[in-house]
Amino acid sequence: MSDEQESNPCWKPGALGAMETATITLESAKQIADGENSYGTWNLWAVNVTDATVFEGKKPNEKEVKNYTGKAVMFPNENLHGKFMEYTGGTKEGVQVEIKCVPKKGAKGFYTTYETQKMGEGATPEANVLDTHGRFLKDFKNFVDNKIVEGTKEDFVNFCKSDTYKIPEDSVDKLWAVYTEE
Repeated sequence: MSDEQESNPCWKPGALGAMETATITLESAKQIADGENSYGTWNLWAVNVTDATVFEGKKPNEKEVKNYTGKAVMFPNENLHGKFMEYTGGTKEGVQVEIKCVPKKGAKGFYTTYETQKMGEGATPEANVLDTHGRFLKDFKNFVDNKIVEGTKEDFVNFCKSDTYKIPEDSVDKLWAVYTEE
């Protein structure tokens, strides 16, 4: 388990009341740790919370702390983890997400779901892009600034595929998203 979890309290979306919302900031572009246990796959995220209820310590002796503001960690369910990855694109840090606890009724009774909405974009730090991709992004920006190319997505894709850069096909859209966020 991560040292981050040892030093930061845990924010649990399940502590929200019905139809209650909380806005968190994703401090990392993806989970900071993951693994498997008897419940399945888990993902640990670094977050920042404001005026939230968090839990310190380990079960069964964990302590509830109300009105906490600061860094925390969380273990989102599979759906929240998927939304976080969608919102960060695997590169953006500082993305703000509003999470709403929505109870629903099924054949076996009530269960909890979470609705999310991206509230703030965040940004991709240079460290979250491979060195070769970072060099490509700087070069392409220079070509656009010097009016060598127009800077269209078509120009971008052509430069990605050139013999000079040889950017893999599966990275092109991700890099385009990073380029256009500036």
